[in-house]
Amino acid sequence: MEKVPITKETTVQTNFFRRALNNPGMPIYIILMITWAIGYSVSESFRSPGNLPNLMVQTVAFALAGLAQTYVILAGDVNLGVGGIISIIVCGAPFLMTNTPASMIGMSLVLLLIGAAIGALTGYLLIKIKVEAMVLTLAINFTLLGFALYLMPFPDYTKIIPIDFIRVITGSWGPISYPVVGTVVVAIISWYVLYRTRFGLHLRAIGADKETAFRAGINVTKVKIWAHTITGFLAALSGLFLAGRMGTGDPTAGATFSLDSMTAAVAGGTLFNTGVGSVAGTLGGAFLIVILGNIFNHLGVSTFYQYVFRGALLVVAVAGGAIKKKWQDKAK
Repeated sequence: MEKVPITKETTVQTNFFRRALNNPGMPIYIILMITWAIGYSVSESFRSPGNLPNLMVQTVAFALAGLAQTYVILAGDVNLGVGGIISIIVCGAPFLMTNTPASMIGMSLVLLLIGAAIGALTGYLLIKIKVEAMVLTLAINFTLLGFALYLMPFPDYTKIIPIDFIRVITGSWGPISYPVVGTVVVAIISWYVLYRTRFGLHLRAIGADKETAFRAGINVTKVKIWAHTITGFLAALSGLFLAGRMGTGDPTAGATFSLDSMTAAVAGGTLFNTGVGSVAGTLGGAFLIVILGNIFNHLGVSTFYQYVFRGALLVVAVAGGAIKKKWQDKAK
């Protein structure tokens, strides 16, 4: 049998495919392909040409919230206050913005800083109080949702988002929406920050083993606070997008996003207490949530069952991650 010569190009291709297969986000894309095939076969409306651009726009809020959650999960925490931040931003935008460029840009920055400040405070409290992240952030989430209800007890269409802001959020280049392009840019920046900077290396090291990271000289307090600050900022960005899409405030806008952001990140391969994750996987997890909801809507499945299925998806993702971690620990 003639031997195939091993060239530099062959080695590069082999390493590329090996890295792709070992990427923690790869399974979600296999699931996505299967889910897409099912939707394509069971629903004629799912196959319509305009459905894919619509799905991509719907994914934006989930993707941004999932990326927000990815930072803190990689750092060994979780932030259930993501939904509360989103609701605060959605309800605050109609009160702060007027239909002038200076106001829209300025108030958008203010709202993003509010989200970042809430995230920073969350990280600071977690370090100082030393309580479980899930408990503290759940309490913060309820507080924020309550404050959102105080700001706007119900969707008030007498208080609307400036029309020019709505046009930007709903605008597009042909079939590609502006927010979709923006979300891809945010994902690329997040990938670079997490995997090509010292901060990202330190953050993942803390998530894998906080004590070892501390003994190695990493400033655990500083890194964790920054991780939660970025989470708050990205959650606020998701809230701004939702405000522009809805055109007014809604105190329940972020109610499900604490769960959905975790589902997107964990289903996408970001595992608890491992420092292992995937930005591309998080995007895939967010897209999966939207596709499943879209298929269920086309089939007339009740919203109640959709929430049940989302919860089950999170349970399966967490259980799968725990099993994978045990296998990896045994292999070592």
